[in-house]
Amino acid sequence: MTPVLYVLVLVALGLIFGGLGAAAYAGLWRSWRGRIVDHFVFGWFWLGLTLLSMALAASFVRTPVFGLSFVFAFCAVVTGSLGFWVILMGLPRWLRPRWYRVAQER
Repeated sequence: MTPVLYVLVLVALGLIFGGLGAAAYAGLWRSWRGRIVDHFVFGWFWLGLTLLSMALAASFVRTPVFGLSFVFAFCAVVTGSLGFWVILMGLPRWLRPRWYRVAQER
C-alpha cells in the first residue's frame, strides 16, 4: 500500500469511530445503551481522534511544516492513551456527558 492509501484508511477509520463516539457523546445515538458495554462506545471517540491525529501526523512528514507532525503525533499519543484507558478501566465521571449521568441516576 502506498503512504497516501495508509493516510486515507486512517482518516476513514477515524471518521467512523470518531463519528460513532461523537454521536454517543452528543446523545444522538442512545440505542446502544444496554446492548454494548458503555465505556467501549465512549472510548471509540478518543480512538477515532487518535486515528485522525495519526493521519495528520503522517501527512505532514515530508513537507516544509514538518514540525506539525510532532504536534499531531503527541496528540495521537494523548488521545490514544485516554481512549485505551476509557475502554479498559471505564469512563470516569468527568468524561461522562450530562445525558448519560442523568440516565444513570434513574
